[in-house]
Amino acid sequence: MNEYLQLDPHYDIYFLSDPHGQNALLQDVLKEVGFRYPLDGEIRDRLFILGDMIDRGPDSMALLKTVQDCPAMYAIQGNHEQMAFNALEDNADRSLWIMNGGRWHEDVAIAEVRKMLNFSASLPLCYTLQINGHRIGLVHAAVPAPYDWQQFTQCCNEHTLSKEDQHFAVWDRAVFTQDEHSVVSHIDAVLMGHNIVSGLKPKVSGNRVYIDGAMSMGDRGLLLKYRRGGEVLGLFQVFSFLREQATDSLVWV
Repeated sequence: MNEYLQLDPHYDIYFLSDPHGQNALLQDVLKEVGFRYPLDGEIRDRLFILGDMIDRGPDSMALLKTVQDCPAMYAIQGNHEQMAFNALEDNADRSLWIMNGGRWHEDVAIAEVRKMLNFSASLPLCYTLQINGHRIGLVHAAVPAPYDWQQFTQCCNEHTLSKEDQHFAVWDRAVFTQDEHSVVSHIDAVLMGHNIVSGLKPKVSGNRVYIDGAMSMGDRGLLLKYRRGGEVLGLFQVFSFLREQATDSLVWV
């Protein structure tokens, strides 16, 4: 499923990827940038999370609940959400999920785990955002070849995307490591996570922008904010952050 939103950037629009159960760090980052939560039923600032809300970090359930309870937070599915869905099917082998950070579910009532993962299962595979005349796509890992953005999202909406292409969209690493220049047509920029970037700096390949800043480690990450003007990375202000061990405070780098 693809969700389409037309947004008026009267308030700030933020993007973050792969928070992996780091709920306290997420809250601290949003506080530091002055994220304005909804007030009197009005959505002000918005946050888009590019999948992988669960596993590895200390509080997957709390992070899922944070996103579910806040109408200003939007998320797409990542490979960790899909691993969890598959692992909780009847008679499924859970070893792959546990090996990749899913052991937390053993300490939570299975009914609660299923409830929160049902919320995750309802999330779209991708978003298309229209902001100030710019079209920005969101997907966890990659746009499957040979699709352009229009074809990809149409197949998502029509439920004609093959299982192989669904897997590619949330799992692929080859495009990140091997393709520096290709452009996804019919979209101005595509934001992606899944593949950790180096130096706490987004990686730009063509019009693809990778923003997984290894937030799963609990002491660092990347946050982007939409801004007017420019192309591709010029559409965003980059916030790179580290948590100082000595003071437990966030430092912008």
